[in-house]
Amino acid sequence: MGQQSKSAAFGWGSFRTRVGSRKGNERSTALSRMHAEGRLLILCARTAVSEFARVEVEDLISDGVHWDRVWQLSRAHGVAPLVYRNLLTICPKEVPAATHQAFRRHNQANVLLNTLLAKELVMLLDALAAKGVRAIPFKGVTLAQTAYGDISLRECADIDLIVEQEAIPQARKVLWSQGYQLTSRDTGKKEESEEPYHFFQKKNGIIAVDLQWNMARQHFGFRLDRGELYGRLKPVGLPTKAVMGLAPEDLLILLCVHGTKHAWEQLKWICDVAELVRRRPVLDWSRILFQAEEWSCRRVVLLGLGLSKTLFDTSLPALVLQEIELDRDIVSLLGRMPKHLLKNPAQGIDENCAEALYMSIKDSSLERWKLGVELCRTETEVMTRFLPWFRYQSRLRIMSHWLRPVQRVVSRWVLSARMREAIVRWLQSSG
Repeated sequence: MGQQSKSAAFGWGSFRTRVGSRKGNERSTALSRMHAEGRLLILCARTAVSEFARVEVEDLISDGVHWDRVWQLSRAHGVAPLVYRNLLTICPKEVPAATHQAFRRHNQANVLLNTLLAKELVMLLDALAAKGVRAIPFKGVTLAQTAYGDISLRECADIDLIVEQEAIPQARKVLWSQGYQLTSRDTGKKEESEEPYHFFQKKNGIIAVDLQWNMARQHFGFRLDRGELYGRLKPVGLPTKAVMGLAPEDLLILLCVHGTKHAWEQLKWICDVAELVRRRPVLDWSRILFQAEEWSCRRVVLLGLGLSKTLFDTSLPALVLQEIELDRDIVSLLGRMPKHLLKNPAQGIDENCAEALYMSIKDSSLERWKLGVELCRTETEVMTRFLPWFRYQSRLRIMSHWLRPVQRVVSRWVLSARMREAIVRWLQSSG
């Protein structure tokens, strides 16, 4: 069957005709922007593949894909375990021997690492609790178990622990006592607890731990050590022992915040959202939206959910779908991430233009223009780089034009004030 006839029989156009859905049309448009290998990743990076997706995978492979590119993209986007499992189920004979071998070795290493991470996580949580440190695992193997139902189906690089800011010094001592050494760079802050991230590496080992109380990046910050999280923890059954993890509603919010922080560069982060929603059909959506609004990240959550709907056809309640569809910024952003799956990556969004994404997705005009003033003050690259999707760019340039004279006056005043203070201190010390 030729490409055109296959598309007519099984493609997105036929699917839209059968269901008569505008949402199906939006999903088709998003997938059409991606190259064949990107579409293959989207269709295979899931725990449950529908019959329709199975046929689409077969069509793509029969039309011809670059298998080395499929393998490289699967690794880069952290979805190799899912892609490999579904390829073996759908079309095992079509996968070249070299690609099959690369996937198999990678997945064996992933299973071994995740097993070690799960055992180490249980040990660390017990050690921290013994010293009175409350720690919440975030992402990693607890996310794999909660969202995927199997710790081997998600790639995990390290152990992420949310720790209260004031408990950071004690938590660091516990890690040192367990054979870890600090690897994060000292930024010169006066208090060690002020650092948002504390990276540790097991001596003579491959396991890394990241203690964090704040999710931070330039022009981006989100507090993690919130009291509400500790009061809603739920047990997560790991192979050796159950541990307390984030409630699914809280986990969903934090996944969307984390993905937005990194401009959704990895498909894995969208897959996390889609799989969590799929496995938890009774999520308290009212609480999710209310809590997200309280934490000033409602549109960030809507963006993450919109991406999961667009790429993975995630089932969402009508209220959420309506909010997404009525938000012109979110609608314009959907389909531009992950950037490196697009036919034309120049139209995509990545961390190099994350500041523009942060401004576009702020909940209120006040927050948006506070960030805008900061972007003007620091003369960030998004001021001059051409970003057709960033509708505030021209306004930022106008704002920057008017702020420059004020900035020069303020900088001169601050400089002169500091000089006066220095002279006074010198005179006093001389006297």
